[in-house]
Amino acid sequence: MPRPSPARLRPAIHAGAARLAAALLLVVLTALSPHATLGQTATPVVHGADAHLVAATDWLLALQDDSGAFPGFTGEPDPGTTTDAVIALYAARESDPRASAALERAVSSLEGEAKGYAGIGAGQAAKLAMAAVAGGHDPRVFGGVDLLVAMQAVPTETIEHPIPGIYGADLYSHALVILAIAAAGEPIADAAIAPFHATQNDAGGWAFDGSTDAGAADSNTTALILQALAASGHGDDPMVARGLAFLKSLLAPDGGFASGTTDPLVADANSTALVIQALIATGQNPAAAEWGNAPAALARFQTPSGGLRYLADDEEPNLLATLQAIPALAGAPLPVAIGCAAGESPGTGGCLPLAA
Repeated sequence: MPRPSPARLRPAIHAGAARLAAALLLVVLTALSPHATLGQTATPVVHGADAHLVAATDWLLALQDDSGAFPGFTGEPDPGTTTDAVIALYAARESDPRASAALERAVSSLEGEAKGYAGIGAGQAAKLAMAAVAGGHDPRVFGGVDLLVAMQAVPTETIEHPIPGIYGADLYSHALVILAIAAAGEPIADAAIAPFHATQNDAGGWAFDGSTDAGAADSNTTALILQALAASGHGDDPMVARGLAFLKSLLAPDGGFASGTTDPLVADANSTALVIQALIATGQNPAAAEWGNAPAALARFQTPSGGLRYLADDEEPNLLATLQAIPALAGAPLPVAIGCAAGESPGTGGCLPLAA
């Protein structure tokens, strides 16, 4: 398979102001980036999903370099992209036999990047912790860093507009930290859930920056928070039903989900994938008519190369869209893997034994 050029990795720039704003939000969210029960298995959620999943995974594997890393926007090896790739490859491993070996090489490349990447922020440290678990490594000692400490140690006084009680600078990072704590097999304090109660808007959604203003909430932040609530044992909280109602309001007329409430609703691959993961995590059927058969809508973003485009009218595949789509096509919400807690048998709830 031809190796996609760096130019094909960059998100397209769109003229419409609303679509540009959504694209910029997508880049921010994915830069940080994208569970029902411990025993949940990753299963395709739409007929033919395996074919779409394998094609997307093949496209992704063509980008892996000799070090095991994956490229960022510049075409150079990037730990953020590699972290997302590890999560995607873990989700795809049962459908594509090459995914496991590629995952091991990618995790190995991340060990040397752990200190620098985790130091960028709470969201980055949390994503790296989830990737470490997916690779069978203990995030407490990954690359010489205790990622669980790193992702919870961001001083709020350095954040321009802090949200009380959260880890990191924004709600998206906070949700990632909760997901990473769950991935490590650790309990999640009730206090970590309180910021979600305080920042859910009247429509049921959440905004990246915690704003409760009308129209501020977005599907990406809302979908990630719903996964965090499910992973932390709060899947029956009334917030979940309200969050799902908000996501349903972003179902575009032609299928798929939009990032925000701007009219007309324009679906994108990343938002659609995150919504699919949230629906699975909260016990919904994303292939149901009420959800617009979201997996089929996501598959329509796939290009002949196997990679997925960001918007339906884009011509080229987009790396970030493909990374986000692979776990959704595999039916795997976050965290895709959960490590065994102290004294817990690897056979309990499908947890993974973690090696130092």
